[in-house]
Amino acid sequence: MNGRYSILATLAKGGMGTVHLGRMKGNAGFARLVAIKQLHPHVSSDPELVAALFDEATLAAQIRHPNVVGTIDVVTANGTLSVVFDYIEGEALSGLIRLAADAGEPSLPRPIALAIVRGALRGLEAAHDARGDDGTPLGIVHRDVSPQNVLVGVDGLARVIDFGVAKALGRVGSTRPGEVRGKFSYMAPEQLMGKPATRQVDIYAMGVVLWELLTGKRLFAGEDQRAVTTAVIQNQVAPPSEAAPDAGIPPELDEIVLRATSGDLGRRHLSARELILDLEPFEKASDDDVGVWVRQIAAHRLAKRAEMVRATPRGESFSLDELMAELAKNPDTQTPMSEKSGSVAAVAVPFTQPSFAPPPLLVPAPVARRSRTRLVAIMLAATFGFSSAIVVGWLIVRERPLAPRFSAVAPSAPAPLPPPSVASVASVEEDVSEIELEEPVPVALGNDAGARTHVRKQRPRAPHPAAAASSTADPRSYR
Repeated sequence: MNGRYSILATLAKGGMGTVHLGRMKGNAGFARLVAIKQLHPHVSSDPELVAALFDEATLAAQIRHPNVVGTIDVVTANGTLSVVFDYIEGEALSGLIRLAADAGEPSLPRPIALAIVRGALRGLEAAHDARGDDGTPLGIVHRDVSPQNVLVGVDGLARVIDFGVAKALGRVGSTRPGEVRGKFSYMAPEQLMGKPATRQVDIYAMGVVLWELLTGKRLFAGEDQRAVTTAVIQNQVAPPSEAAPDAGIPPELDEIVLRATSGDLGRRHLSARELILDLEPFEKASDDDVGVWVRQIAAHRLAKRAEMVRATPRGESFSLDELMAELAKNPDTQTPMSEKSGSVAAVAVPFTQPSFAPPPLLVPAPVARRSRTRLVAIMLAATFGFSSAIVVGWLIVRERPLAPRFSAVAPSAPAPLPPPSVASVASVEEDVSEIELEEPVPVALGNDAGARTHVRKQRPRAPHPAAAASSTADPRSYR
């Protein structure tokens, strides 16, 4: 690293790593803020996973688009790995949903929601169509699209984040049979059944996100992940207008959402561009309007984060190399953080994700200059002293520690489908989890009572014309 990156503050800790606010330094006084995600020692000790994450992060760095959070650098030193991202002033879509609910808005304003979805789709389109320097298609599929992985900046742009992490986990999981990881409520039915992931799994996930933004409810929710996966595989999705009859959702928008979330790959949109074009006739907010809304709804969070940056004295930073070396020497460090240490002040802020209770954000307080050894000790204390939180409004929230495994075995007899749920998007726990599957992957046809889903009334439906289209290069097989 040669001192190129300096650590300013610890922002959050997730299941796979800790995210720091950092500064990238260049010649002649050049500097910029960055977000640095550093893998935990127990993750870095797995060479197979580190290699997969390095490969995927390097691949993701080749996606260059305004609607994608840029990967700046991948750093390996002392047996640990860190990924450097653009620092974006903004908030995760999951956080905005919660903040809107706290402000008394049952759902996001429709023009705002449609603008965010279109922006995220443009980012996915750029990733799906990305090519290497030699012109070879990279075949990138996100595989883990959710409100936690869409960042909305104060500039009004929606950006997709964390490309490559889900695929890296999948690569390792493919050599360790029986593991499926991810947010089950947003995973396409074919993905849950262990079939190859194509760009259409990202379209499905964005369809679920759109359904939830329009209705202010969760499409698939419940504490029992097996029940959730069963409900997803059954794919009986109610039109948004039925789930939110007072929202004034037009039938044309219903049909677009139902097509995007269809379990029939021949009916589902083949590309992000196709879904963008379907949404074109509907009113959307401008980037300026979205930016103003984000600043208003997330004003407190943004102010606290800005305070964190301002309160970090330039002289109190130290190099990423020092922290990585210290972690390598003490891989099991679990030093509790003292809120009265005089070096770190814990400031409680409103929570912005629909899951678990919020930990405090850490705001460094002005202190006398210390030795580098003392600074490293302080940073390690902050790094390992608290649980998952929103980082820079966006980056780490998706990495909740995995839930206990269970066997995904189809029930002996199908149970009656439960009535539609009334759970709001902002009130249901995030379903980042892991299940253990039998081989081959069973298709659960029953619906457990533990899942809450909005079931559409069955009616005949003609196949979409896109199902009949054919070409020498089928986009659905693009990987």
